[in-house]
Amino acid sequence: MLIFIIGMPLFILAIPLIIIFIPIKYLNRKRFEKKYAKFLTENNGKNFFCYNNKKNSKDYIEENIIPNLTDGIEIVYLNGKTVESDYNIEFVSEALYKLKNYNRFPHLMKIRNGKLIDKSINNPFYNILNSNKPKSKFLNQIHTFFKQNDVIP
Repeated sequence: MLIFIIGMPLFILAIPLIIIFIPIKYLNRKRFEKKYAKFLTENNGKNFFCYNNKKNSKDYIEENIIPNLTDGIEIVYLNGKTVESDYNIEFVSEALYKLKNYNRFPHLMKIRNGKLIDKSINNPFYNILNSNKPKSKFLNQIHTFFKQNDVIP
């Protein structure tokens, strides 16, 4: 009962602030989404290889996978929760947040026709890492994904 007696007046006092800040937050989000859409349009055709700082895979990726990627594949590294990329961190973070086919890292992303297309390559990667299989099949999967012409509705 005491919580209700104290909470109700506080809630009533907060209503004007809520009325002010909700539209501001909404407008800021809309502005950001416009900028993000522009980012996707401006970077049409870009390809991204994303990996994180997981101890058992980071060194292998940096020594064996990244040097064998073709030119034009951009690297996105997640150092904990910090995104490291040559691109706008805010937009790359948004892209990572919106991954549709996320199943842990490493992950591939590409931008086609102003849309982000993604694919998890976690299972194939750990198959070569844990089984000492040749990396050529895995690298072919990466390059095939980036060469596919995806039709987006």
